[in-house]
Amino acid sequence: MNTFDESVHLRKYLIGIIGNAPFGIITLSVDGEIGMINAEAVTLLGFNNTAPSKLIDLNYADAFIHISELADGYHKFIQSNKSAGKDITYIKTEKHVLNIKIRTMFNGWLIIIENITKQYHLEDQLRRQASYDYLTSLSNRQAFESRLEHLIKKSISNKIKSVVVFIDLDRFKIINDTAGHTAGDELLKRIAQILKDKIRGRDLVARIGGDEFAILLENCPLKNAELLVENIRSTINELIFINDDKPYEVGISAGISVIDGKIDKFKEIVIAAENACQLAKNEGRNRIHVCNASKAEYQVRIDQIQWLPKIKSAISNNEFVLYGQKIQPTNSSTSEEHFELLIRLKNADGTITLPDAFIPPAERYDLMPLIDRWVLETAFKLAHPKTSYSINLSGQSLMDDSLADFVEMLRKKHKIKASNITFEITETAAIHNFDVCMKLLRRLKKVGFKFSLDDFGSGLSSFTYLKNMPINYLKIDGSFVKGIANDEVSYAMVKSMNEVGHLMGLKTIAEFVENKQILEKLIEIGVDYAQGYYLHKPEDMLMASPSQRQGDT
Repeated sequence: MNTFDESVHLRKYLIGIIGNAPFGIITLSVDGEIGMINAEAVTLLGFNNTAPSKLIDLNYADAFIHISELADGYHKFIQSNKSAGKDITYIKTEKHVLNIKIRTMFNGWLIIIENITKQYHLEDQLRRQASYDYLTSLSNRQAFESRLEHLIKKSISNKIKSVVVFIDLDRFKIINDTAGHTAGDELLKRIAQILKDKIRGRDLVARIGGDEFAILLENCPLKNAELLVENIRSTINELIFINDDKPYEVGISAGISVIDGKIDKFKEIVIAAENACQLAKNEGRNRIHVCNASKAEYQVRIDQIQWLPKIKSAISNNEFVLYGQKIQPTNSSTSEEHFELLIRLKNADGTITLPDAFIPPAERYDLMPLIDRWVLETAFKLAHPKTSYSINLSGQSLMDDSLADFVEMLRKKHKIKASNITFEITETAAIHNFDVCMKLLRRLKKVGFKFSLDDFGSGLSSFTYLKNMPINYLKIDGSFVKGIANDEVSYAMVKSMNEVGHLMGLKTIAEFVENKQILEKLIEIGVDYAQGYYLHKPEDMLMASPSQRQGDT
């Protein structure tokens, strides 16, 4: 075979390989004319029903006529005299998305055209999934945070004020628990549609949690933002959500913070809006609260967040301690002692931190069940068989379905007499989660545990719910007890609550007994037990234990 025949044979061989390639291949001479091209490249270049041979020797400008970006990219590449090559990703034609590579050859250039339409659409779908909430089709937390970062930078450089709004649905858990999650999801979609309808075109609305939403109002004065959010609030407030012919009222609590350069950190702006939303809920729900930077409201939430690792560390490293305060009978003497257990945090330097510092952040970030379980474990371990104890349970623990099993396990493990343990629950927590709370109370009471309703009288529904609660003690709210020696109304209120308790066969306990005059009034009224600094200041549970005191003598 001569040299010419070998060349022809080699060319046919190369054309065969190129023709079967799953991507487009084009070779161009130094003059920009097509030397070889396969059918896939012809199709991707936009020539329908055209044989590859028809494009041989065609100038690149004519060959790339349907893809101007490729013609421009190729022209710029050869003009730049670069030898490394060039990649042009994501060129969109009418039918395809292309990924194009241009490489130098000995006597011209090689162009590889890859059809990545399916891959691109899959990536696009994944990008959307990463940025959007699947249920409501709103933006998600990731997209919200990305946009917020952008607006913060914009406010610093351009002095443009924007607004962050955090929204939390009121009473959503009730709908979820009673009507089911399908109904809850439908409500969330209805709320999402209202939010989308109310915002402006340049704004962003996102679902950032279960029933939590956020809105970014770009270049929006605070007054305008308040009007817009109030419009949203009133619209949702008028919504009657019906499921299985049962109507449900819906409301929102909203917090507003301003992006104006005064608070220029992402974390602080988010905390400010979250804190404002929480304050709206604390103020009665179904309302709006605007964060006041001059009052440093966001600092409250920052301080709370800083407590989270401390709380977890205290639980893991046993840095909490239990104190006990006596609950004493007012008109009889008994050898049996009864203590309310109070949690404290012992610091590295030996000082003690009171619970009003760490309980609010623990409640806000759902850490109370962990704290309650530490208290239960420690209390049952240290309990003396001839001493009774009152142990506080948080509202979050009352919602824990596994709590009863945990308590029963501890009782058996430490051989505790159930009647020696009284669980204190606040009136607010009991009423807010009434059905779940009653289920827990009834189960543990069957075993012999006792219950005390704490802060009785602090709520508006006390007497309505009281008759249905399987409790043993009424603990009269200390705000009434403190004033009975000098205030006739406080005296009458305590007397009334004591009479109701006795009528129902319950024992009554008065807290905040701070002096002799208060104790005398309680004896006069007939309250059964008293607790307060006048009678006994809280002390370390080990020191309050009879066995410990006997060991000291």
